[in-house]
Amino acid sequence: KAIDYMYASMNGSIRKVSILPTMKSHAKEYIYFRTDHHWTALGAYYAYVELMKAKGVAPLDLKADYTEKSYGDFLGSFYNDTNKNKKLEKKPDELIAYVPNFKTEMYYYEADGDKIVWPLVYDVSSYPGGYKYSAFAGGDNKYSRVQNMTEGAKGSCIVVKESFGNAMIPFIAGNYKYVYVIDYRYWDGSLSKLAESKGATDIIFINNVSATRNESLMNSLNKISK
Repeated sequence: KAIDYMYASMNGSIRKVSILPTMKSHAKEYIYFRTDHHWTALGAYYAYVELMKAKGVAPLDLKADYTEKSYGDFLGSFYNDTNKNKKLEKKPDELIAYVPNFKTEMYYYEADGDKIVWPLVYDVSSYPGGYKYSAFAGGDNKYSRVQNMTEGAKGSCIVVKESFGNAMIPFIAGNYKYVYVIDYRYWDGSLSKLAESKGATDIIFINNVSATRNESLMNSLNKISK
């Protein structure tokens, strides 16, 4: 009901991508972590497929265009929220990522302004269990740029997201030459000016629905809408 209400409140020119029916249809698959509030890379892929359908383009194939990698045990936010519950600890999640078979280049900016060149999907096998979700797109950074180095790649988009968007970036990167990623919790700028300066044809908002109950987060999102 909340999603329906929010979608009905949006401008008619905005394409709404309802992924709830899709996620329900895959409910028996490993699409959400048990010990963490995020979706898995597989769950993010199913959402990406629906996004591409709404855009009217073919999504990349998970098996043909990506290589599955396991980065070991993962104990996430729910594990920490339950004071490191021993039952959860005995049955950790597995951090599985899908590494693009096409070449990409990515950089991001840290909070202090330092520019960091980083892989789009990073091998976090050696990371402590609680930090492995940062395998995707360098984790939570205020601004990142991903370039698809495939010959003939074209188009650019801006992704406005919080942490749920991280796992979708490696998939979205396959359909554009440039993906500019903004984490609205940390980035402070004008979204419209950025879109104009980058020649972005699409602006993609990726949020988990519970973000809408957080007034501070929504105020941060509102601030960049100038």
